[in-house]
Amino acid sequence: MVAATLPIEAAVPSEAALRADLTQAVRLIRGVIAHPVPGGLSGAAARRFVALFSEAERAAASGVALFTPRVLETGDYTKDGHGSAADWLGKLSGSSSGAAKGRLAAAARAAQNPLLSEALHDGELSSAQLGLVTATLGEVPGAAGDLLKLVDEGASHKELIDAATQLRAASRSREDERLRRARVHTNRHFRWRQDDNGGIRGGFFCDEVEFARVAPRLEAAAKRRWKAAGNGNGNGDSLEAHRLDAFIDLLSGSGGFGSGSDDGDGDGDGHGRGHGPRPAAPRTLIIVNAESLRRGTTEGDELCEIEGIGPVSVAAATELLSEGGFQYLVKEGFDIKTVTKSTRVIANCIDMALIVRDRVCARPGCAKRCGLETDHRQVDYGDNGPSELDNLVRLCPACHRLKTDGGWRLQGRPGAWEWVAPANAPSAQQMARARKVAVAKAKAKAFVKKDPSGPRRT
Repeated sequence: MVAATLPIEAAVPSEAALRADLTQAVRLIRGVIAHPVPGGLSGAAARRFVALFSEAERAAASGVALFTPRVLETGDYTKDGHGSAADWLGKLSGSSSGAAKGRLAAAARAAQNPLLSEALHDGELSSAQLGLVTATLGEVPGAAGDLLKLVDEGASHKELIDAATQLRAASRSREDERLRRARVHTNRHFRWRQDDNGGIRGGFFCDEVEFARVAPRLEAAAKRRWKAAGNGNGNGDSLEAHRLDAFIDLLSGSGGFGSGSDDGDGDGDGHGRGHGPRPAAPRTLIIVNAESLRRGTTEGDELCEIEGIGPVSVAAATELLSEGGFQYLVKEGFDIKTVTKSTRVIANCIDMALIVRDRVCARPGCAKRCGLETDHRQVDYGDNGPSELDNLVRLCPACHRLKTDGGWRLQGRPGAWEWVAPANAPSAQQMARARKVAVAKAKAKAFVKKDPSGPRRT
């Protein structure tokens, strides 16, 4: 008679063995950073080290989220002499007790969600990602699967924020939206303080619809300043720097934002600083699906967004219908690809289609919304590239420079772009030097053309 055999389960490591492994891992990491090697590494080698450290950071954050609920449950944090769990974790992590309190709350919510618990065991969730997902679950209970799928696909944190915002906006009823906006209005603020190192730091918080009333003019003025400075190539000033300059002008009344001027270039009395025709006043563009407008809410992949700001509820968007300065683009399945224009000035219908298609910077993982520029993707305008939808794409200034000066390319199709590196991708310093040379050559060429001592036609 043969005795029946029972399957032998894999031995589960003891608590002491797991702790010993973790202690050894920490010791190894400390051993690596103790060596004074970063200055002697190549940029590529340092980049690989940072990637490994970032992976370890995510794994460590997942571990903190997995184990802290048990500390809260047992109240064991008091044994280290701390009066609250937030003080205990803040001391350990080197953060404020407020930040630690948010991490503890996110960990507690994650412990109740099987999908999040599984993701934490995989060790791929940062504390910021976990906080965003758990906060979204408070309004959209079924959001974990959608957001975790984006994390698995390598979405950037900005893309994750946009997806969470869209899910929350779609899930709110009209009453929920009214209450949310009332809370935002109650908590509105504008704060500033002198920085310890000099200068002024500030921040504000307001309703999306209220900001949409001033954002287009501010952005238009910032872009005009930035372009007048040579797109920031000559003096290093970023679009963000020019946006602050435009904001200061807006507050001081010296930038033409007052009632006497509508172009942001004037001096407040309607006369503008430059010459030539006054540009049209900037308008706020609101993109919404026709189905969403009829229904009163968005579903699935439907859009309801304020251009340059982000997703809003249909109720918030329709609040602006009676006001001037707002342009609505109702999206209802029309094909605009056949419309082309041979000049650099892009036909309005193509421009609108491009804005609807490329809601954010087209480079995968970027997701920036402000300051986007139109680029001839396949055939450059200088090479007689057509200004048609298939040859156009919207990129943020930084990604546009990578494509123009760094040799990167966009391949694929909208929604599935691939960011293809050149054979020898240049460093930021190499790109800056090459750009300075190109700008100098362009200025020299322009000077030669305008030189009055040159040959004249008779």
